[in-house]
Amino acid sequence: MMEAERIFRPNRKASLGVRRRNDRGETEIVYYPSRLEFVNGERLWFAAPQERGTLVPVGIGETLEVYVIGDNEVFFFEGEVQDRVKRGNIAYVVFAMPEKVVRKQRRNYVRFEAVLPVLLKKAERAFPGTTKNISGGGMLVQLREGRDVFEPKEELLFLLSLDGRDIVGRAQVVRKDGPGLYAFQFSEITDRDREDIIKYIFQKQIELRRKGLLKR
Repeated sequence: MMEAERIFRPNRKASLGVRRRNDRGETEIVYYPSRLEFVNGERLWFAAPQERGTLVPVGIGETLEVYVIGDNEVFFFEGEVQDRVKRGNIAYVVFAMPEKVVRKQRRNYVRFEAVLPVLLKKAERAFPGTTKNISGGGMLVQLREGRDVFEPKEELLFLLSLDGRDIVGRAQVVRKDGPGLYAFQFSEITDRDREDIIKYIFQKQIELRRKGLLKR
């Protein structure tokens, strides 16, 4: 297996996929946000999945899909719940260290097709548009005004709406791909905002896989 110490670091965000039956009696995997709280020898302690503040029932011996978000990488394994532990007000699910881990991405940020509102500001003018794709490193934007307004290497302030949260930063024009269509690289963005973008892509990919629209 890949280096466990590099992959399984405490405080890394994760997603736990729990098999449940829907209203039609079909089995589906529902994903809940989690976090790798700590590593104890050969055991991984994750925050127990919750829904609206209520613990999701997970049984010992139940197999979950586990995604761990690393540094520009996403790691996947299927793990059997070894134990459920509650310490104070915090509940955990415990897995054995997996023998096999699949790495989903490496080094380069994964681009994901997504239509999200974005506002670009140049001097005192604002240019609304939408993304055509997005990654942790940048975005491809179609301006509402389908004409050329930016120059290569020009740096602009941007405001991106991501699942109800506004992300503000600076982006540099990398290239022009068509009338009013520009590729940007993020030049100023907080680690948290970049992580939220990667997490957004990660969750959307999971939804597509669950629907059979994206291969693992």
